[in-house]
Amino acid sequence: MAVVEEEPEPGAGPAVVIITVIVLIILIAVLFYGLAVQHWFGFDQLAPVGAEPSVTPSPSASASASASASP
Repeated sequence: MAVVEEEPEPGAGPAVVIITVIVLIILIAVLFYGLAVQHWFGFDQLAPVGAEPSVTPSPSASASASASASP
């Protein structure tokens, strides 16, 4: 009777799985910190609605002069 030794199948060892989980946890923590604490991409700012007062056009001088000259 002969003793047959089988080679273990190649695959992800426990060390690779542990390193992958640690990297994923760090990635999630960095994204959470950047988006929630540092406000990346301006998510904490309100969206502008309509024109601001400094952008609103004022009536021209000729329009107000002609309006006051009409009876």
